[in-house]
Parts: sequence; structure tokens; C-alpha cells
Amino acid sequence: MPRSTAAVAASLVLGLGLAGCSSTSPPAAPAAADPGGQPFDTYESRGTDLRVDFTGAPRLPGPCRVDYTATASETTDRVYVRVTPLRRAPRAAQLGCPRVTGPRAVVLRLQQPLGSRAVVDGTTGDMLVQPAS
Repeated sequence: MPRSTAAVAASLVLGLGLAGCSSTSPPAAPAAADPGGQPFDTYESRGTDLRVDFTGAPRLPGPCRVDYTATASETTDRVYVRVTPLRRAPRAAQLGCPRVTGPRAVVLRLQQPLGSRAVVDGTTGDMLVQPAS
């Protein structure tokens, strides 16, 4: 691997490894919508579990399948959550994958219970209001 490619790869690995780490200063909110992320609509917390609900690709078998993952960056007053689609078929349109949506959810584990902290959509930068229980 050429030296510049190795340096970029090392930076990416380091950056990915630190993506879920806590910080005492708030992470920068996205300046604009993140085309790689999946905005979410609502959330629910129980202890250290945080479930985010969104409209995404329906659960399908085979090459049209899309799974989702979520990462959190926690501060003392906010939790930034980013939902990301995984294993999207590179040529889904040519395969005839349906372009329909459905309700989806991802659960992630926080380092500490949510408590009074605000939840921020890391894709849009929007602060979400916790639904009434």
C-alpha cells in the first residue's frame, strides 16, 4: 500500500474507533443534512438503552436487504445519535429492489442513562423532543 493510502486508512480506522467515545465538549452538529445518514423521528430510553425509530427500507431477504446501525456521542447535556444504513446492494435499482419504506428501529447502549440530556439527530442536527410516556 502506498504511504499516502496507508496514512488515510490509518486515519479512517482511528476515526471510526473513536466515533462512539465520550467527550466533554459537544461534537460539532452537521452544517447540512448528511446524505449518508438516516434521519430518525422519535426515541425511547430505558436505563442505558436508547431506541430510535425511523422510516427506512423494509426488512427484506437477499440482496435487497438493508440493515441499520446507530452510534452515539455523549456529552453531559446531549446525546448525538447517527443512524446509518448497512449492506445496501451496490446495484439495487438494477436488481429490481422495491423502493418502499416502513417503520424501523435501532437500539443502542449508552454509557450512562439518558436522564435529562437532549437527543440530537446527528444526520440533520435537529434536537428531538422525548415523547410523553
